[in-house]
Amino acid sequence: MGAALLALVGYVAINSSSPFQNAVSTDVPSSHYSVVPTLGHGHHAKKSADEEETELFDERRRFIVRDFDSRSTFSNFLPGVAGVFGKPVWSFYVNRGQGLASFGLASKDFPIMEFNTANKAYQVTPYVGFRTFVQGVRGGHKSKEDGVSFLMEPFSPLNSKVEGVEDESKPDRTMFVGTNEMEILEVDDVHGVTTKVNYFVMPEEDFAALVRRTTITNTGDDDLTLSALDGLAKVEPTGGRLQWGLKNIGRTLEGWMGVYHANDDLGLPFYRMSTEPSDTASVKIEKAGHYCISFMDGSDDLLPI
Repeated sequence: MGAALLALVGYVAINSSSPFQNAVSTDVPSSHYSVVPTLGHGHHAKKSADEEETELFDERRRFIVRDFDSRSTFSNFLPGVAGVFGKPVWSFYVNRGQGLASFGLASKDFPIMEFNTANKAYQVTPYVGFRTFVQGVRGGHKSKEDGVSFLMEPFSPLNSKVEGVEDESKPDRTMFVGTNEMEILEVDDVHGVTTKVNYFVMPEEDFAALVRRTTITNTGDDDLTLSALDGLAKVEPTGGRLQWGLKNIGRTLEGWMGVYHANDDLGLPFYRMSTEPSDTASVKIEKAGHYCISFMDGSDDLLPI
């Protein structure tokens, strides 16, 4: 099947010394974005709050779904297109949790994240999909003794709004659906933290790649010291058609699974089965694998996974 790349966020810790400016981000080149310029060279009249609330598309022509996790359930796929010379990844997302419910190669029989049908994905994605945990200390001298500490999980279903009920303590959440991307945004005014997660298929590469880019921004009026744990709890290995086995003999299948690190820094794990668990007399040694990397914006160092 070949290898696949998944950009995840590992453990990050920063001190935001300038409000409104600093962000934690796992970055990748984003030159493939097609930004639609506005007419009038920036002389548009400022839109009212009501106009913004009724807009269907943003300035990049992405469809807007406000309070997406409190709406009626829906699901979709990112387009399995990676350019003329690229290798595509299929990506299935829902409007629950952090969106992405499953992805993989070729078909659902070759998952990198286990495939669930939509009705099950609505239930399990917030808990077994991508998650983000943030610990912050606001104010003081960057210590819990002097500042005010807090814990939060962006996009947690515990903080979802109830449709038709006004509650200022709940964060505002928005989904943006583009031609080759899906982005979710949470604005938490209680903690002064905005979290943005963007998914897209990397085009024009000789390996299949799904990229996840996470940005955490301090929107408060004082300094914020934070640490964050972000990513996916489980990555499925390469090992033939795994979907049937994951659903029927999941625990037995783990006996063939292995994680092999390419370096001593634990920054490049390689996920593969020792053999393909097929019901045949022959034994096929598995050499291909799935792998993932994680890095900070502006740094060449890989984060541990």
